[in-house]
Amino acid sequence: MPLPPLPAADPHGAPVRPPREIRVTAALIDLADVLVADFDPTDFLYRVAEHCMDLLDIADAGVMLAAPDDAPLRLVATTSERVRLVELFELDAREGPCRTAYHQAGPLDHDIQATPSPWPAFDTRAHRAGYRSVCAIPIRLRRQTLGVLNLFRRAPGPLTDADRHLARALADITAISLLQQTTLDHHRTLSTQLQQALTTRSIIEQAKGYLTSHHGIDPETAFHHLRAHARHHQIRIADLARDIINGTTTLPLPTTNTPPARQKTSRRRKTTGPDH
Repeated sequence: MPLPPLPAADPHGAPVRPPREIRVTAALIDLADVLVADFDPTDFLYRVAEHCMDLLDIADAGVMLAAPDDAPLRLVATTSERVRLVELFELDAREGPCRTAYHQAGPLDHDIQATPSPWPAFDTRAHRAGYRSVCAIPIRLRRQTLGVLNLFRRAPGPLTDADRHLARALADITAISLLQQTTLDHHRTLSTQLQQALTTRSIIEQAKGYLTSHHGIDPETAFHHLRAHARHHQIRIADLARDIINGTTTLPLPTTNTPPARQKTSRRRKTTGPDH
């Protein structure tokens, strides 16, 4: 499907800003495109904050995240030094609408000039920075809350309904993208581990084949002595197998093809035989 034509330039030659609908679509596509090998979560979250600035009626934006194991909130991305200092103050003071919205897992609108305030220290610091209201929206998917999207305004009052719905959509796609990337990293880790396991198994099988052909023993006995030797010398069986294949290690083997466990069983039967 062809893309819609870009708006024409104004009479003075300056480019005309695309309509909001086009910018919303571009932002959602940008934030959904995370299935790449060189994904950078910090750069991604800065893009989230920049899209908020471009699409919403706000003065600044910040993103806080927390690790899955009940770690404290951390400030990850901001759109200005001014809002960065306010957000850091909120985290240090352990009070404010952004922390509360995260822990309650629900959106929160706060008028900084309202009295009485549940967070007077935060209000004083934010008001001094020029902000008059803040909207905090959890970055959440179903029951899992990853962080909070913080939207600061220089005008009192909440966001419009349209801006609120769009902010919610931006927070949701941020959560989906982060969890999608985490799942991808998990699968990549599992794939790497599986490949390592297959490679290790192949090396062990080669060593078993070498011992079987060069010492006239069966594969079960070969593996038993591989494992026993590795445990006795506290080395990885894969490393021992690799050294045997390379010829850097010679494994002492018994003169019989019967594994020690079977020899022990045979001796026990001989001892207990007369009692029957």
